[in-house]
Amino acid sequence: MAERADVVIIGGGIMGTSLAFALTKLGVRDVVVVERRTVASGASGKTGALLRQHYSNVPEATLAHLSLQIFANWDDAVGGDCGFQRTGSIVTVATSGVDSVNIERMHRIIAMQNCVGIRSEVISADQLFELQPFTNVDDIAVAAYERDSGFVDSLAATRGMAEAAIRGGARIYEGRAVTGLRVANGRIAGVETNTGPIDADAVVCAAGAWSVPLLAGVGVALPVEAQRVQVAVLNRPLTMPSDGTMTYVDTAAGFFCRNWGPNRTLAGVGGGEFHDIVDPDAYDERIDPGFGNIVIDYIQRRMPPMALATPLYGHAGIYDMTPDTHPILSNVDGIDGLSLMLGFSGAGFKKGPAIGQCLAELIVHGQATTVDLAPFRLSRFEDDAWQEPWSPDEYSFSTDFGHKF
Repeated sequence: MAERADVVIIGGGIMGTSLAFALTKLGVRDVVVVERRTVASGASGKTGALLRQHYSNVPEATLAHLSLQIFANWDDAVGGDCGFQRTGSIVTVATSGVDSVNIERMHRIIAMQNCVGIRSEVISADQLFELQPFTNVDDIAVAAYERDSGFVDSLAATRGMAEAAIRGGARIYEGRAVTGLRVANGRIAGVETNTGPIDADAVVCAAGAWSVPLLAGVGVALPVEAQRVQVAVLNRPLTMPSDGTMTYVDTAAGFFCRNWGPNRTLAGVGGGEFHDIVDPDAYDERIDPGFGNIVIDYIQRRMPPMALATPLYGHAGIYDMTPDTHPILSNVDGIDGLSLMLGFSGAGFKKGPAIGQCLAELIVHGQATTVDLAPFRLSRFEDDAWQEPWSPDEYSFSTDFGHKF
C-alpha cells in the first residue's frame, strides 16, 4: 500500500526544510520531506550563505530582511544555533561612465530598504576605507553598508530547520529519490519514489535544477538551467585582519566573499566564463586547477593585501537559474495541489526562512500574507513580461555578475 501524507516536499535544502517547519507551525503535522541524498547536499550545502539584504525590489528585500531576523534570533525562532555571525555587509556597483546612474539609484534603493525596515545606508568611498582600511576604493564613489548583516553556517541552519520540522511532527527521508509525480484528473495525487509511492493532496517541488525532469514528466516546462559555480577558500596573509572582513558582494570588482573560520576567506567571482551550464547529475564538484589564483586576482582588486593570499581548497555547486534571475514561487496552473519553490539563481539561501513561511501560507490559506508572491509566479514566462525590471531603480551593469539585485 502507498504511504500517505498531507504534504510532500521534494528536496531537503533550506527551502524544503523551512517550508516543512512553517507548515508544522500552522498545524499541518503530516508533512514528508523527500531528499535523494542528505539534507543540504545540494545547493544549500555549497552556498556561501551570505545574508545581504540589498535588493532593488520590495518583495525580495522584504524576504531577505524577514529571514535575517530569523537567522539572527535562531534559538528563539527555530531552536539551537545556526552559526550566525554579524559582520556587516558591503555591496558595490560600478559608479563611473554609463554606470554613474547607479549613484542616485543606490540612494533611492536604500531609502526603499529603510522603509522595509532594513538598517542600510549609502557610504562614500572614504567611509568604506575608514571601516575597512585595507581596501582600495579608487574605482567607486559609493557603497551600500548593512551593519546587521553577515553570514550563517548553511549546514547548521538547514539541519536546524529539519530538526525543528521533525519536532513539529514532520518526517524527513534521506537517501530516497522522487522519480516522478502522480497526477489524476488535473490534480496532484502524490509522488513516486525509488522505494514506493507516497499519496498526497499537496506536493511542493523544491529540488532546484533537479526539478526540471520531474516537472517535464507531467507536462510542465521549467525555464531553469543548472549553472556550475565555483568557490575557493583562501589563507589570508598576516597583513589582513585576523578576525576577517565584512561580507562583500562586490559587483564593481567582480567577486563575493565572507570569513570562513580563523584567517580564512571563502570567495567566488561573478558570472561570465566562470559559470557553466551543466547536467546537475554529472558535473565536477571540484574546483578547476588554478581557480583559487583566479579568485585571488579578483579579490586583491578591492583588498590589495590579499594578493599574498594562498588557495587552500574549494568546491563547485549548482545555481538553478531562471531567465530573469528571480525565483519561481507559485502554484502550477492546471495541476491543483502542485506548488514550486525553485529558480533561486544563486541568491536563495538568505531568503529561505521567510519563503518557507510564505509557501506554507499559500498551501494552508490559499494566499501568502507575509509577502505577496504574485511577482514570482511561473506564468510570467509565458510572454515577455519577465523581461521587465522589477524596480525602476534596478542597477545598470556593464559586466555580468551572474544575477540581478
